[in-house]
Amino acid sequence: MGLFETLFNSSTSDHVPQSEQPDQHERLPDEKYNVAYPVAARREELTALEQLLESEQDSPTAFEADPFLGDIIEDMEQEEGYPLRLRTSSERLVDDVREYLEYWNEQVDGQIGTIWWPIGADTTFRLYLHYLEVRADAEDDQFSFPESAGQVHTLVQRGLTTMEDDDNSKLALVHKRDIPLEEFTEDQ
Repeated sequence: MGLFETLFNSSTSDHVPQSEQPDQHERLPDEKYNVAYPVAARREELTALEQLLESEQDSPTAFEADPFLGDIIEDMEQEEGYPLRLRTSSERLVDDVREYLEYWNEQVDGQIGTIWWPIGADTTFRLYLHYLEVRADAEDDQFSFPESAGQVHTLVQRGLTTMEDDDNSKLALVHKRDIPLEEFTEDQ
C-alpha cells in the first residue's frame, strides 16, 4: 500500500458511516447572511463621526445662508404640500452614515471594539467626505470641519485599508441584523 492509501484508507478504525457524515458543502441562506469586514473602532472615533454629522446638519448651506433665498425657502417650507429640500443630494449619504453610526455604537461596548464594515461603505464615506470638503471650501457656506474630524478620517482609513487589502480572508459571514443597511425580517 502506498503512503496516501495508508493515510486515507477508508478501512481505518476512525471511519464515519456515510449517514453520519456532514454535507461536503453546507450553504447558509442568503436571506439571513452576508459578508462584511471586521474593523477595529474606538468610542472616540464614533463620537467624532457623530459630531461631524451634527456639525454638517447644523450649518446652513450657501443657499440657505443667503438672506433673500433663506426667506423664500422658509416661506415655501411652511406651505403644506410644497416641501423644498435643498439637501436632497446629500440626504441619502447622511442617512446611510447615520445608520452605520447607529449600528456601530451598539457594536462597540467599551472604549474599543469591532464593527462590521459592509461592502459599499467605502463608497458612501468617500462621497460623504468629498461632499463635506466641497462645503468647507465654498466661500458662502458656513460649514467647517470640527476639530475631531481627524478621528473620523482615522476610522474611515482603517476601514478602507481593510477592504483594499487583497487578502479576502478578512471577510466574515455575518447575520444581516448586525450589518448596517442590510434588509432582513425578524423571523430570519
